[in-house]
Amino acid sequence: MSTGRGDVDAAVAGLRARWGAAAPSVVGALALAPVPAEPDETPRYDPRPDDRVIRTGFAALDAILGPGGLPKSASVAIRGEGTSGRTTLSLRVVAEAQAQGSVVAWLDLSRSFDPVEAVARGVDLEWLVVITPASLDEGLSIAGSLLAGRSVDLLVLDLPGGRLARTDKPSRIGDRLHRLAALARRAETLLLILDAPGLGSGLATAVAESTGIRLELARRSWVRLGRDVVGQRTEALVAHNRHGPPGRRATLRILYAEGGERDTCLARDALLMDQAPVHEAPDREIHDATAPPVPATPAASPRTRPTLRALPAPRSARTGRSPLEPGVGHRRRSERAGPRRPPRDAARERTPARP
Repeated sequence: MSTGRGDVDAAVAGLRARWGAAAPSVVGALALAPVPAEPDETPRYDPRPDDRVIRTGFAALDAILGPGGLPKSASVAIRGEGTSGRTTLSLRVVAEAQAQGSVVAWLDLSRSFDPVEAVARGVDLEWLVVITPASLDEGLSIAGSLLAGRSVDLLVLDLPGGRLARTDKPSRIGDRLHRLAALARRAETLLLILDAPGLGSGLATAVAESTGIRLELARRSWVRLGRDVVGQRTEALVAHNRHGPPGRRATLRILYAEGGERDTCLARDALLMDQAPVHEAPDREIHDATAPPVPATPAASPRTRPTLRALPAPRSARTGRSPLEPGVGHRRRSERAGPRRPPRDAARERTPARP
């Protein structure tokens, strides 16, 4: 008669003969299932998120773009005001592209590139080509040469605003932008166009028609740490998207200082608070904390009579006239200077007789 231990060993031996390493192991009288070993090969995922997509640096924005980021063969337009976070988003895209080993060129047509801010957003200036063209035509020509020669993987075109963007031939500029988008699609180069707020209507329409993705940014609130403003919250709208569903929105938190020992408090969300801008909340009444409150005046009761105060009698009352006598007005002042003399007696004005 076989014992229990022998039966277990025989059963395990049969399982090992059939299943090999997948058979359970025996510790004492307890049979344990084998722990699944970590696979030697990486799981097979869609190669697009790693090979054909550049992250934006904001997980919330990557989630609403469809492919998980910005496709390398796309043309993207970013539109927003001066404090909307448009430049910050572009610098984060540049930093993510450099992390993937991409070659990046920045055409600074607006002459507003700040290297200190770029380094704060994670950009490596040693591997960034910054070009400052003299005019818009020259900048478009340089962009066409870079895309035709497939010299870069990401090209940022920072368009100028205001009077620098005024051109008498917006249709010709629009045709050149369409050609740049076609060259970028063939070279599988991400073309990032920063749409300035003061751009003309014709040039803005050309940018919108030549790009496949259009992002619109708007600042919604400030991020404060006590009394100091340390960041902002920006709403990103996918207004147009040929590579995914349009119309989605995401909220981006942009901190002005990130990293370092002095900025560790910014990582604690409990210390940060949001404050809406004043111009976006007109219905909220704002009072100065240093000004004392004005006490409200109590309403007078309808039965309360006003207090009467005695006034000194006017001059007309001293001469026996009533101040309220009808028909009596102010006397007309004499044109002569000084008071008028009373008439003298005629008898006194006679010349005294001689003795």
